[in-house]
Amino acid sequence: MPDFIPHLAYKLKRRGGDIIHTTIELNTQRKIEKLVKDYSRNLTLKNIRNTAVIVLDNTTHEVISYVGSADFRDTLDGGQVNGAAAIRQPGSTLKPLLYGLCIDAGLLTPKMMITDVAVNYQGYAPENYDRKFNGYVTMEFALEHSLNIPAVKSLKALGKDKFIQSLGFVNSSRSKRTSINWVCR
Repeated sequence: MPDFIPHLAYKLKRRGGDIIHTTIELNTQRKIEKLVKDYSRNLTLKNIRNTAVIVLDNTTHEVISYVGSADFRDTLDGGQVNGAAAIRQPGSTLKPLLYGLCIDAGLLTPKMMITDVAVNYQGYAPENYDRKFNGYVTMEFALEHSLNIPAVKSLKALGKDKFIQSLGFVNSSRSKRTSINWVCR
């Protein structure tokens, strides 16, 4: 019995019904599954053990590919955990984009040191998830550990208006047919 899109199949099956219709494009699904498996294999060298991807049609907002993990059969690295459905903090999702924009603007490099110390911006005092400070860290370390304080400092340096403007790419007339959301852990 074929086991196409197992994470999505389990998710939809829980909703019930004998016949379940999806907007998955099988050829796209197979290509994305291979890309995810190959990409994930390279990421293990950086201690990233899994990857999830959802591909959307920007015109119809339909899901055309859904990959919940790099390998559903992988019992060592959580292959049956549906990373595509996992709840995430939006700030952590945006940090790679923020740091990429800072690099493009010449404000940061991956090895540049940033301070991870208590700050207060007119009553707003960001904290890291563990409520600890790490002192001097590289931008790379800040991203790998999803530190909030260096991200807030980077956003201040880049400018919130420029950052918000960069998020408008999804609604622009130049947008491509599909968008891909990669989630690595």
